[in-house]
Amino acid sequence: MRQFALRWLALMIPLAIFFLFLSRNTSAYTTVNKIVVPGTLIAAATRISNEAGEDRHAPHVDDAKTIDIGPFWRKWSQIMYDARPDPTTTVQLRGTASIFEPSDPNASRKPYYDLVSNERESLVSAIGRPHTRFVKELLENIAGDESIFQGRGIVMVGGGEYFGPAIVSIHMLRRAGCTLSVEVFVPDDDEYEVEVCESYLPKLNARCVVLAHILAQSSVDGAKLAIRHYQLKAPALLFSSFEEVLLLDSDSIPVADPTTDIFETEPYISSGLIVWPDFWGATESPKFWSVVGVPGFPANLPATSSEAGQLVVNKRTHLAPLLLATYYNVFGHLYYPLLSQGALGQGDKETFMAAAVVLNATYYRVKTPVGNIGRDDGRSYRGTAMVQHLPSDDLAKSQGKPGTVRPAFLHSNTPKMNAGHLVDEGDLVSADGKSRLRLLGSKSDQQKLFGFDLESSVWDLLVQTGCELAGVIRDWNSRKRLCDRLEEHHQKVFHDERQSPGGIYR
Repeated sequence: MRQFALRWLALMIPLAIFFLFLSRNTSAYTTVNKIVVPGTLIAAATRISNEAGEDRHAPHVDDAKTIDIGPFWRKWSQIMYDARPDPTTTVQLRGTASIFEPSDPNASRKPYYDLVSNERESLVSAIGRPHTRFVKELLENIAGDESIFQGRGIVMVGGGEYFGPAIVSIHMLRRAGCTLSVEVFVPDDDEYEVEVCESYLPKLNARCVVLAHILAQSSVDGAKLAIRHYQLKAPALLFSSFEEVLLLDSDSIPVADPTTDIFETEPYISSGLIVWPDFWGATESPKFWSVVGVPGFPANLPATSSEAGQLVVNKRTHLAPLLLATYYNVFGHLYYPLLSQGALGQGDKETFMAAAVVLNATYYRVKTPVGNIGRDDGRSYRGTAMVQHLPSDDLAKSQGKPGTVRPAFLHSNTPKMNAGHLVDEGDLVSADGKSRLRLLGSKSDQQKLFGFDLESSVWDLLVQTGCELAGVIRDWNSRKRLCDRLEEHHQKVFHDERQSPGGIYR
């Protein structure tokens, strides 16, 4: 018996050593994948190889949920490619549309001047007929596809210079009380940063998804169905694992909890799609509506164009409009000029509401005009950010109910709240270089608008993240004394105005 025990011990000791070694080399990966699927072990082996020194920037094991989207994208990318517009067609413009602010942002939209010089019939043939085919395929083949998406969450596009402001935005979500998971889509392996994606973001219940890995699962050659950085928001929405999604630009800062203040309220519950307004009037070519098969110019569209710094969609009810919006973005070189005619900000921003209109799907366009926040640098007033409002308050006001329409998001786009850039690009000082500036207005103005000093809270986070990640985020590697300079501005501007961190109105 003793001899048997010794033999058993001799056998088990090497096995124990082996499994201890294995666990030491795989423990870092197990936190990345919550679901084990076929292919994960192969990916893990690749990751171990990378850890050995082959590529320090390559992503480790992809989140398992991104694998599930493969069959979905293979199906729909093929349908999109088969329904592609004539590749020899271009949209020709006679000049570009001018931006203008409508006197009444919620007045019914009137057709803008048609600056598209192509003949209507040629556009219908080259673009409209493939569009009709895609819509037909969409309506015939979409049943059941919504079932692969689960739960609620937030989607952002990150990578490179977008990581810094995205991290601040995620922190502000948490300060607002939002616990929803966040998926940060990065374009490709080059913009995947291991320490950010696998160490920092998971602490905030956020993770990175490499868009190129999903696109590569298409049956269509990537060169034939290319998606570039300015087209990424629609695919990020489409490929996210969530059924109910809030899309946030990396520079859009939440000042409310989207769970309780948007997802669980009207008008989202009934409409399934919420879009916010821009400052400027809509400038689509009247030919767009002919191309996509809408008879006549649609009635009851708002005078202003849309702003896509934030968007909310329920894929269970609105997967078809989202797929159509993705189609418009994939072939954006044709649809962008039809939808904006070269106006400032031309891009994906008009595609989401247009898709809903084309498919006669429900949507809610916020009526409260976008607010403007800026600063006086001693020489001129300069716009800093756009204020977008809560749909629930907006709906109540439109129904004649009393109360204030509260802010929901601050889209801080000039400049973005990027700690590494703010200290180097001159936005923090007056034109004569003698004074330090607030970017979002006075403390009293912010307390009146937001219920707390938003800029002070944001600067708490800029210092915190800038100091913690100064040697981590690659975009900041060349910024000298980043932490010191952030702390210096923070101390000089906010030291006598401090509040407890994290104030969010209720």
